[in-house]
Amino acid sequence: MAKFTMMEVEAILNRLAGEKAEKFQHEVLYPQMARAMRIPLPDSQAVRDALADPYYAFRAMLGYYAFAKRGNDRVEYSGFALQALDKVLKGDKANFSAFLASGNAPEQLWNAFVAVCQENQRKINEQLNRGLIEGLAGYAARLYAEDTIGNIWMDIQQAIVQSGRVEPIYQQITEIKGIGPKVGALVLRDMVALYDLESRIDAGDYHYLQPVDTWIRRIGPLLSDEIDEKTADWVIAGKLAKLCRRNRVSGVRFNQGVQYLAIVELRDLERLKGYLLSLAQSTLRAGGTGGGSSRMSASAGGRPAPRSFSWRR
Repeated sequence: MAKFTMMEVEAILNRLAGEKAEKFQHEVLYPQMARAMRIPLPDSQAVRDALADPYYAFRAMLGYYAFAKRGNDRVEYSGFALQALDKVLKGDKANFSAFLASGNAPEQLWNAFVAVCQENQRKINEQLNRGLIEGLAGYAARLYAEDTIGNIWMDIQQAIVQSGRVEPIYQQITEIKGIGPKVGALVLRDMVALYDLESRIDAGDYHYLQPVDTWIRRIGPLLSDEIDEKTADWVIAGKLAKLCRRNRVSGVRFNQGVQYLAIVELRDLERLKGYLLSLAQSTLRAGGTGGGSSRMSASAGGRPAPRSFSWRR
């Protein structure tokens, strides 16, 4: 059963989708992408410009997203994967096209990854890592054979723009071994937020944009009486997407805002309920000012007026 009133839920959603999502993007997403790409990314336009380059897009997929749900091993293995790419390309970005056109890009990248792990005296973890590394390289190589570009990121983005759907591309990328539902939804969530595509997507696909982790599982029952601890992940994703839509709030930005609490602002699930209550009360006392791009204004009776947000019908 939901633990907050409707007014409090609306205030919480707006704060998370507003200032917290903004902080996630500027304090977490862009800096971590910059580290994976090894270039400065001061703002969203710089990120979009970099991702238009197939080499940098591949580095982002390999170094930021591929190992996103590996826990304590994430940073180490993503670093090894990027070192493997550098080894294969002989440290020269210009060799990326030749790598994709080689006919054995997946094998090359995997063998280089094995070598890097051995050099660092770390476990190769073949069962978890081989399918993931070879799958991403194979995906980019297949695209290159079709368009002589091989940009995984832009291929996904253009498919969404052209169709207004995310289910087909979600199914495609989660077929890569190691890219499960959470990572697939994470990629799509950030992409849709970065290009502001949410209003162009069929609402029936919104649940594919909600990666569900322990924080989302904990916050769900606090915000909706349709969610409890036994609710399946895909149902939680759909219920929260619907809740955001009903409150005229961006679902992808809400999810990013929750991630900001998880990895930066709170990092302690036991503090979540009290923090959300404080967030709601401070918002309502201030007359419903949500902040960020989800700013609210007070309306009759002190109820926060929903942020203007147009949705595809």
